[in-house]
Amino acid sequence: MLSMLLMILGMTIITVSILVNQITKSTFNKNNPNVDVVVGAKGSPLQLILSSLHHIDIPTGNINYENAKKIIKHPAIKFGVPISLGDNFQNFRILGTDTNFFKLYDTKLKIGKLWEKPMQSVIGYNVANVTQLKIDKFFVGSHGLIDTGDVHSEQPYKVVGVLKKTGTILDNLIITSLDSVWSLHSGQNDNDKNLEVTSILLQYKNKASAFSFPRLINKKTNMQAASPNFEISKLFKLTGEAHKITNYLSVLIVFLSFAGIFFTLFNNINERKYDLAILRTLGFSKRKVFSIILIEGMTIAFLGSLIGLLFGLVIYKTIEYFSLLGKSMITGQFEFFYEIFMVWMIILVISFLTCLIPCIKVYKQNIRSTLINN
Repeated sequence: MLSMLLMILGMTIITVSILVNQITKSTFNKNNPNVDVVVGAKGSPLQLILSSLHHIDIPTGNINYENAKKIIKHPAIKFGVPISLGDNFQNFRILGTDTNFFKLYDTKLKIGKLWEKPMQSVIGYNVANVTQLKIDKFFVGSHGLIDTGDVHSEQPYKVVGVLKKTGTILDNLIITSLDSVWSLHSGQNDNDKNLEVTSILLQYKNKASAFSFPRLINKKTNMQAASPNFEISKLFKLTGEAHKITNYLSVLIVFLSFAGIFFTLFNNINERKYDLAILRTLGFSKRKVFSIILIEGMTIAFLGSLIGLLFGLVIYKTIEYFSLLGKSMITGQFEFFYEIFMVWMIILVISFLTCLIPCIKVYKQNIRSTLINN
């Protein structure tokens, strides 16, 4: 019983570890549409990347829209898109931007059209499925990035388009014009020099700009420039050690389970060696008795690892559903289940080899001496 519990625990930890680590990495990679740098208010560079590209954290602040337009026109910049955050609908973020945003992500509409005037919106694939919003339906946004109940009831949004499934964070966004966001929060028009945006997503004309452009922004303006690849790689380095420790712990628990299976079978053989000898005298062959012991050990390994695998999947889906990071993970990824399957097969093979030693002892048992001694 203890051996099976250890196997369940070890396989559960391994499954959760693989899924969280690999799918998180894949999600971060898919969410970046080749953006070279993000410019926003000063603060944590990682926070700026997480809030502007991956829509996990809260923004570092706002920047002046006039200054943002000047940066987009900088000689080092090939392409730039301003974004503005601040509201949500049922915990799906409402993002204000311009239509160039869709060129950046190279996405297309499943149905409908892009907005033509303020307070019209295009919703992501997951937003449409979860909220049941459809074309020409109206909804009101809530203030803040998490649903607090403080709604902008005076100006509802109208759905005019639904995006195709992209497998990126776009599936979880409600996208509208910058004018819509400004009209809700400031009542100002686009000629006002006090208009603000959250950040701008930029692509360089050439990679050499990666050395000079961020330094220019960070030193000579009240804004900061952060590299998505650099900041996410730092994040993975920070979490990498914890992931290694988790892996070592799970491997240790699984090997303790192997030891438990080994000693359980040995003890059972010693306690039942007279019964096994009787079976031999009743006509059971060496191979049949060998098979009985092997099946007993493999049943513990198979059921324990299978239950642990299922527990791991349930725990992962629970984390995905309730956590802030989980809501931004891209679901429906099955390529990593191959890795879990291979780990499961390796565990079963090692379990088989572990069971062979006590089985061989039974196979070589001397029936005559066993019966005489008993």
